[in-house]
Amino acid sequence: MPSPRLGHPPASPALRLTAVATSGLAFPRLSPKSCTMKLRLPLPLALVSVLFALPAAAQTSLPTLSRPITDQIVNRGAVQIDLTTHFGVPGVVGQVVQFNFGPQSRVNVEVQSAAAPLNAANFLSYVSRNAYDGTILHRIDNLGTTVPALVQGGGFSATVNLTSIERSAPVALEARLPLVRGTLAAARPAGDPNGATSEWFFNTIDNSANLPGGYSVIGRVMGTGMTVIDALAQSTTIAGPNADLAKLPVRGFTPTPAQPSPSLANLLTLSTARVIPVYPQAVGDPTAVLSFRISPPFLPNLSNQVVSGIIATSLTGSTLTITPLAVGSVFLEVSALDSNGNSSLITRFQVTVPPESVLAPVFTAHPVSQTVAIGGSAVFHAPATGGAADIFPLSYQWVKNGVPLNAPSSPFLVLRNVAASDAGTYACRVSNSLGTSVSLPATLAALPTPANARGRLVNLAVRTDADEFFEPLIVGFAIGDALTNGTKPLLVRGVGPSLAALAVPNVMADPVLKMFRDSLQVAQNDNWLGDPLIAARSAQVGAFALTGNDSLDAAVALTSPNGSYTIQITNKEEGRGNVLAEVYDATPAAEITDSTPRLINVSARAKVGDGRSALIAGFVVAGNTPATVLVRAVGPALAAFGVDDAAGDPKLEMFRGTTFLAENNDWNGDRQVAALAASIGAFPLPLTGSKDAVLLLTLPPGTYTAQASDTDRRGGSALLEVYEIR
Repeated sequence: MPSPRLGHPPASPALRLTAVATSGLAFPRLSPKSCTMKLRLPLPLALVSVLFALPAAAQTSLPTLSRPITDQIVNRGAVQIDLTTHFGVPGVVGQVVQFNFGPQSRVNVEVQSAAAPLNAANFLSYVSRNAYDGTILHRIDNLGTTVPALVQGGGFSATVNLTSIERSAPVALEARLPLVRGTLAAARPAGDPNGATSEWFFNTIDNSANLPGGYSVIGRVMGTGMTVIDALAQSTTIAGPNADLAKLPVRGFTPTPAQPSPSLANLLTLSTARVIPVYPQAVGDPTAVLSFRISPPFLPNLSNQVVSGIIATSLTGSTLTITPLAVGSVFLEVSALDSNGNSSLITRFQVTVPPESVLAPVFTAHPVSQTVAIGGSAVFHAPATGGAADIFPLSYQWVKNGVPLNAPSSPFLVLRNVAASDAGTYACRVSNSLGTSVSLPATLAALPTPANARGRLVNLAVRTDADEFFEPLIVGFAIGDALTNGTKPLLVRGVGPSLAALAVPNVMADPVLKMFRDSLQVAQNDNWLGDPLIAARSAQVGAFALTGNDSLDAAVALTSPNGSYTIQITNKEEGRGNVLAEVYDATPAAEITDSTPRLINVSARAKVGDGRSALIAGFVVAGNTPATVLVRAVGPALAAFGVDDAAGDPKLEMFRGTTFLAENNDWNGDRQVAALAASIGAFPLPLTGSKDAVLLLTLPPGTYTAQASDTDRRGGSALLEVYEIR
């Protein structure tokens, strides 16, 4: 029988806590009188310092430079360096599962299958079917000590009823390792040693003496991941209506007579739990324990002067490619970083292109292998250089399985509406009067994929600084195309004050959000006031929590038909400040079909340069296959539309998380890209002499950021656009 809501208010549909039988550690049983709101406040600073000073017994495995890279002579085309032979994570032999609790809050755990084979396999079975995605941390407990002793999750989904996730059969106890700090153990009922199912807990102290009876240790936290767990352990806890939720952690919430119950946005949510490789892969999702940081070429003088034009570098998976461009000598530095920002030692080496080098056309990047959905799109990119372009013009010829294709002479090869017959091996030949070069090959696999598993845009966000009147943040987006019909549930937010909790400076104090379809206003909000539909959609789509129901952030939840929309965000108070505009697709994945409307475009115009923040757009590619996007940072071309303060020379950079992917300064008027832009309704850019910036990329599922800045530093208006290519 459902239990009453926690601190049930007369008219608050925010959160219902349903009593569901579940495995767990030895929970104290609550009497009816104890089912009231009881807070455990964060520890004082002195105790936090004690907690962080505890030994990291089970923690290990920081990025390590195992073998320095030697000096390189590059005289016959590109040289490739396998970085897995130079960097590593010592001591890691088991599979690694990454817990993603939000931006900059990832925890890597090495699974200890040898010590607890049954429990480790059980845990990995839940991970493999994404059972932990969108679940909550439902218990933080001191176990009678003065500091948090454990953080528990894996049992309840972040839904209005906090329902239990589907559980497999229990597994037997395998208590072979101690419950030291930094271990992950399988939770079980206090009286049933062989009752572990889906739940797990992180030990923030040595609990070997605090939890008698034996528990199966299934993993250990890697690197400095315990700093994330320690921060989560400082959350306030409240007493729920049953023993399983007796010490429920929340954030940004203090009970009041007007708001006695937390909303879903106040819960600590685990976004995803995935098995990841140690090294980034060349094909598919690049998420890995390690990523690599490559410096620009430089001369080791007092200022480490950056030098361009001698070599070009590109990174595909764990392979560094160095391409000679001209005679000369420069230095590079390479290091490895883990998910928590820990860095290995840096290896510095010299790269020399000697005078006798053959410098016919050379590729500055090579096409990358891809797996796409049948009916989707793919883009191969193989830019090259070779002497002065006006004297030695380049000619591109794409080939498939060795056979020349009838495709434009372009460093891009765009394949739309991919069919099974398009699968094969592709390469590019580039020629000028000095010779011909052939790129490294790349394979294309085309797989039949259901509509809800195809790569698609599900979240669009734009951040910049704006003010109360003269310079609002204006964001446009589009729903649907000629292939779709119906309506789409949306969550739209204008976030200012809550950005402060994410360490964003100078936030907008009181954003006001207005939404228009063409010229018709369809929604407006000043303060979101804990609206239950907004809270439910925020939890459903994985949006970060706003700082309480009384925050001055703005948000609306609505259902909209196909069309073009504009969001305008202004500051209700005087002055400018950083603000984030977000649009989330709230369509449940199970309901997506071929005709379901989708988010296909976002654009934002704002001031950049002149000491201002950059214009930043984020987007999420969901599904199991890549999506192709066209991203543009437009400055000078805005003058044709009457914009008299257009940015003079915008630069466009693309990142996945903190990993740099690509950049463009001047797009050089590629005709194939221009034709593609015209086919999706983007206004034309000049084909010659344009200082606007363009990127065309096929991206695997993940979270991406595009950033527009003004390289001439004069400042001006820039338009940042992201289009999905189908």
